[in-house]
Amino acid sequence: MNDTTTDPTRILHGIDFSGNHEMWTPGCGDSKVWIATAEMQRDMLRLAELRPVQHLPGSAHPFERLIVLLRLGDYCAAAIDAPFSLPARHLPEGGWLTLLRDVERFPKAERPFATGADLVAYAQQNAPLEKKKPLRKTEQAWATRGVSIRSTLWNGPRPGAPFTVACLTLLAKAKRPVWPWTQADRGLLVEAFPAGQLQDWGLEHQGYSESGPARDRILKEVSRRIDIPGPLYRCCRGNADALDAVLCLFAAKAAVEGQATVEDPAAATREGWIATHPG
Repeated sequence: MNDTTTDPTRILHGIDFSGNHEMWTPGCGDSKVWIATAEMQRDMLRLAELRPVQHLPGSAHPFERLIVLLRLGDYCAAAIDAPFSLPARHLPEGGWLTLLRDVERFPKAERPFATGADLVAYAQQNAPLEKKKPLRKTEQAWATRGVSIRSTLWNGPRPGAPFTVACLTLLAKAKRPVWPWTQADRGLLVEAFPAGQLQDWGLEHQGYSESGPARDRILKEVSRRIDIPGPLYRCCRGNADALDAVLCLFAAKAAVEGQATVEDPAAATREGWIATHPG
């Protein structure tokens, strides 16, 4: 993507996600869904805003407010810490676009998105599970490097299926271009993985969910890559989900700068790919 003289400041969003529908409710006071907004001039980032999803403007359900934010496309790229697809063998005959269409039609009752069990049942209609926790190629790559990653079709303890069905619903409703299937100068959605981003940088990628020395060391290093004003720095220091939202910004930056790489293009065409920034 190329900068233009008419838009020298580019907007990026980083979104820490949750498959727990309670985290999205309007009255949730301890939401794990956070949105980081940064301004980028040339290759320099400055964190401009950091807020839970409930603080997005509007009176609709917070999930719908995020859909509106993404659908408007008033940003260069938004990166989300959640899976964008399923392992290839569990995709429908029409591929990824059919998957989005089908998931959008899942019954949701009073929830903003369907359940993880609904997604697992759907995937098993396309192909039986060969493993309890099947991984996409991009997830296998991170597991090989020793980074813990959730399976999109695991609905047991520490499940990945609820994350996946929530994110697929979001993608289907936002109707924005999605990397790596497409590129765009505005409103591009990108899959992020904060733990993978930290590992790529040679930083601690586990054990920072609780405040303490590990998170302080991570923040110190991240601050070399993005200007974080004092109040927002303190927010990251006190909240791991806010920090993860900031880390997601770098997947968006990588896509904007053309630095997000794909190790297996054939797999990425079907299953998508996680983006990280090398710098």
